[in-house]
Amino acid sequence: MISSLLPMLGLFALGPALPRVAAAFSADPNAEVLAQLIGGASGVSFALSSPIIGGMIGRWGYKPVYFVSLVGFAAFGTLPFVLGSLPMILVTRLILGVCVAGAMTAGLAGIGTLDPDQRPRMYGRNAMISSLGAMVIFPAVGALSTIGWRLPFLIHLVALAVVPMAMTLPNGPAPASRTHAVSRRGLGVAPILLVLAGFMGLVMYVGPMFAPFYLRTIGIADPRLAALPLSGMSLASLIMTGNFGRLFARFGARSLFAAILVLTGLGLLAAGLAPNLPTFMAGMFVVSCGIAMFAPNISAHIAATSTNMAGGIGWAMSAMFAVQVAFPFLARAISQAIGPASVFHIFGGCALVAGLGVLAVARRTLRPMPRSA
Repeated sequence: MISSLLPMLGLFALGPALPRVAAAFSADPNAEVLAQLIGGASGVSFALSSPIIGGMIGRWGYKPVYFVSLVGFAAFGTLPFVLGSLPMILVTRLILGVCVAGAMTAGLAGIGTLDPDQRPRMYGRNAMISSLGAMVIFPAVGALSTIGWRLPFLIHLVALAVVPMAMTLPNGPAPASRTHAVSRRGLGVAPILLVLAGFMGLVMYVGPMFAPFYLRTIGIADPRLAALPLSGMSLASLIMTGNFGRLFARFGARSLFAAILVLTGLGLLAAGLAPNLPTFMAGMFVVSCGIAMFAPNISAHIAATSTNMAGGIGWAMSAMFAVQVAFPFLARAISQAIGPASVFHIFGGCALVAGLGVLAVARRTLRPMPRSA
């Protein structure tokens, strides 16, 4: 379950410390650009390497990939503590992204080897640990960076605490029984789900990346107030991931995909129409209720239906994170063309229409067949 904490540490946690890193190398004319690249480089290599990692897990099993990734995460994540060159730090961050992909994909694949009754609950708890970790990690990195720019890199040593536990994991094969199985020769996941993963990857950035800019347009300029919607989103995420196992057991993956899209769409539309901060927070709370269920739901669905589970999870994670590089450009183009609120309206409208479509298909599929005379 701790595998979900490593993407938070390796991909996002250094954000509060990056200005300090740039300031430490102020003599370098490209310091600010390189510092920003250091923040995003691990995400790029994570997205590119996840499908390859999935293939490695399919060949050698999740345990050795998990073990090597944990050790590499600790080593390359901490190495900048002793480096004095921004380009060299950038290289370590690229390698770190591969280690994050290995740890996360292997962790999700390992959960997929559990009994079908256990898997959804554990995927929910896996996502819940990420939400809990975010509440501790970001303040910790901020506090460490006030002491010195090198200290935040030491947070990657957390992976070493997981290594002894990882060594006790069984090298169990994936369960043999799969319903509506996707062929091992293919991607291991339906292409339409990769499209959905890419879309949700973009939507995930609306809150943390664009919301602060939108709030300025409705008169909320205080950074402390602008952070309140993110706190509400974290609370919503904890509630939904903590109950995901029960929701999956009752409604199934397809109905939850529909609910995820409908909640996300309604929440974004409400946030884009919000005239004040409380209304905006309520809309983003609903958005987070939808987003929080997506990663555990697609993982549980792939584990239950694919004969190439590790490959399918790797491709899904790649699709979700690879497109996030495009979000700032998309948001800027929409905002400049038809206004900041339109970013919420367009993404929300697309999500709502897609959700209603999935719901209609699910209801038609589940409708009982008429009895013959």
